[in-house]
Amino acid sequence: MKRICVIHYSEIGLKGLNRPFFEKMLVKNVRRLLSGIADSRVKRLQGRLVFPLNGADPNRVEESLMKVFGISWFAFATVAEPNVDSIGRTVVEDASRVVKPGEPVKVEVKRADKRFPATSLELSKTLGRMLVEKLGARVSLKNPSKKIYVEVLSREAYVFTEKKKGLGGLPVGSSGRVLSLLSGGIDSPIASYLMMKRGCEVSYLHFHPFHDNAEAENSKVMEIVRRLLPYSGETAVIFVPSYEFQIAAVNIPAKYDLILFRRFMFRVAERIAEAEGARALVTGESLAQVASQTLENMAAISSGLRIPVFRPLIAFDKEEIVNMAKKIGTYELSIKPYRDCCSILARHPETRAKPGVVKELEKQIDMESVVDRSLKLASKVIVK
Repeated sequence: MKRICVIHYSEIGLKGLNRPFFEKMLVKNVRRLLSGIADSRVKRLQGRLVFPLNGADPNRVEESLMKVFGISWFAFATVAEPNVDSIGRTVVEDASRVVKPGEPVKVEVKRADKRFPATSLELSKTLGRMLVEKLGARVSLKNPSKKIYVEVLSREAYVFTEKKKGLGGLPVGSSGRVLSLLSGGIDSPIASYLMMKRGCEVSYLHFHPFHDNAEAENSKVMEIVRRLLPYSGETAVIFVPSYEFQIAAVNIPAKYDLILFRRFMFRVAERIAEAEGARALVTGESLAQVASQTLENMAAISSGLRIPVFRPLIAFDKEEIVNMAKKIGTYELSIKPYRDCCSILARHPETRAKPGVVKELEKQIDMESVVDRSLKLASKVIVK
């Protein structure tokens, strides 16, 4: 019997007249992840996506779909004709593989085609009786140990016994592009991941303490980007050395090192974002996680920027962030030893930066000139 994968979304269904745009973006991302693994002829069909399995390894298909934002859940289903007899035979056959005699079961029916002659409740009762008669099962609506799912469309029906939860969110590419300030630490990869979940294409900007960009390009930073690549698709990483700032700032008060450095990063990032078509910056900052991430400092660091700064981890504690990093596989890469700019400069930082002092220090080091010189040293790597 024909086997297919059926994919459901949730939030996309609320998009009204814009829903086709989000559906098409989801189809594009599913096709990208299925390439070389399964039949990528993904169709939009009555509020769901469907593609034939054609003998593909379900484990590999599942692994791929678990990296696609926008999927609420998916299932591997058997196709039946949209009539009671065909659906009944398919339900009994599929259920026979998972349901034991006397086991409590429930049949859940949804009709995408309301022209079907029986209501969802009537069809579920009919199918339940078949399971009792053919398999010796016991129908239980409140406490079933197994569920059999049936979806009735206009030209076919789907039967499956398990739903696999997806990542949710919106398809990458549906919400525009952002530029993520990616360090070598735990937080910024998770911030990037969460922006992908909200439908953003993410490019990366990495500041490093080396004289040559090649050293950073061969570092764990690229490993982190590649680990995130299945979620994002093709992306760009821009590398900028920090030594122009370090030279210029050698005589500023030590407690303002990190404040000024982050001001420098944001000024460079804003210029690069404009060139890359990114509409916002993204950081891994979490409120009060470290001394430099106070409300006052965040306000001082981002003041004067022409584009917004998104901080998706602002209310997360470290344990929550670490758990997410472990789940998506960036944690072990993030804890590898690395000369991170922020860790080098963050010595007893000012916790309540005064805007007037910050502006005066920027004039002292001629920040605009430092930014211009640093931008000339930038290099870009496309990661596919």
